[in-house]
Amino acid sequence: MDLRAKLARLRSPAERVAFAVGEVPELQTAAALHTQAASPTSAFERHKAERIARLRTLIHEVSAREHKRASQTPEEPAEARSPFPSVQTAHGQLHLVERWLEPDHHHGRAAVRDALGAFAGTLAVLTRDPALDGLDLSRALFLDTETTGLAGGTGTVAFLIGLAHFHDGVLLIEQLIVPELGAEVPALARLAERIAAASCVISYNGKSFDWPLLRTRFVMSRLPVPALPAHIDLLHAARSLWKRRFDSLRLGEIEREVLAFEREHDISGAEIPARYFQYLRDGVRARLVPVLEHNQHDLIALAALLGALITRLQSIETAADARDALAFGQLALRIRATDCALSCARAARTASAGGDAEPAALLLESAVRRQLGDHGHAAELIEAALVGIADQQQRSVWHLALAKLYEHELMQLRQALRHARHTELAEGCVAHGRRLGRLHRRLLRDQATDRSQT
Repeated sequence: MDLRAKLARLRSPAERVAFAVGEVPELQTAAALHTQAASPTSAFERHKAERIARLRTLIHEVSAREHKRASQTPEEPAEARSPFPSVQTAHGQLHLVERWLEPDHHHGRAAVRDALGAFAGTLAVLTRDPALDGLDLSRALFLDTETTGLAGGTGTVAFLIGLAHFHDGVLLIEQLIVPELGAEVPALARLAERIAAASCVISYNGKSFDWPLLRTRFVMSRLPVPALPAHIDLLHAARSLWKRRFDSLRLGEIEREVLAFEREHDISGAEIPARYFQYLRDGVRARLVPVLEHNQHDLIALAALLGALITRLQSIETAADARDALAFGQLALRIRATDCALSCARAARTASAGGDAEPAALLLESAVRRQLGDHGHAAELIEAALVGIADQQQRSVWHLALAKLYEHELMQLRQALRHARHTELAEGCVAHGRRLGRLHRRLLRDQATDRSQT
């Protein structure tokens, strides 16, 4: 009976249409199939009417939702779709936004003007480059870009080039906007002019990201790549000073920890490329307003961070945190700025006041004394530091330093042997044995020489 019912359905034109549109009837009893076969047209029409009614209901619901959403979203005013302010240049229309800061503008607890107050030698220590000593920071150019991606490469475009420089002691922010892909030449030409007039370029991770990307855009636009003056990447200074203290060295984290500035409603960097592409589609300027604000904060933070670094280093004698003094002292030690390094070491000893940082302060001062050739004083400082070092590996390292110092610089072999007995963890058993053997032989020769002379 089932087979006969199926054959009857296949012979029915209405059922063939139903199967053609993908409708498979549910399993039915033999009696139900027989009834359906007897009146196939009426069943098909009834099922078709039900489907049409459901589709109409669904369309009505979707239309209602879209109408509600449109009523809640205000229409963008006409001025929001107009281009950004622009000026005519020799290379075409340049779209830009300018902002002047107040002369006493503060970013958190740091004054932006402090970036102009570097004493002789300060910038050399911060950058670990003696050649930058005496650089004119009043002509410094602060640089930060917003791009269509973070991967770099020839397909990544810097659609917003943020620049800032001081003019009569007041910071001027210029944001060069690329209104559409392929229209970079006016912005790049203005950037080249600003670079040519600058004494240095200051960025945050600009040596690894911003400048290589911009250099590529100059090449892709068939423009000469401008000769870059001294490039100060403040990320490098941040790593030297705070990499062991902060979980992250992102500029926003440094703002919170160092400048005490917390951004509110700041756009995420991952969202910025999508904002630009949406702006390219609809031309609504409001899409890029959060991006412009984010870029302005970055530029102001660069100037404020430079000022904060300069102020901290130049007032290191009154440092409240020994870790700051130690970090600045290590920077000064690398470029052999011994006066600055010695001041930092003394400030660290004062700030630690018998605390955990005191051994490190003693060792820093010892390193400075060694640079100055005062090896006796250096050995005394290391001896004092050993008292406060509990870690056996670290103690072995400094015993080894003392063994070398006493043997090769001070010619005090007995003192060298006393410390050499504790150097195995630092230099290994083979080198440790050789050191002990050499010192014993030298002591025996000296004793033999003394007896022969007497």
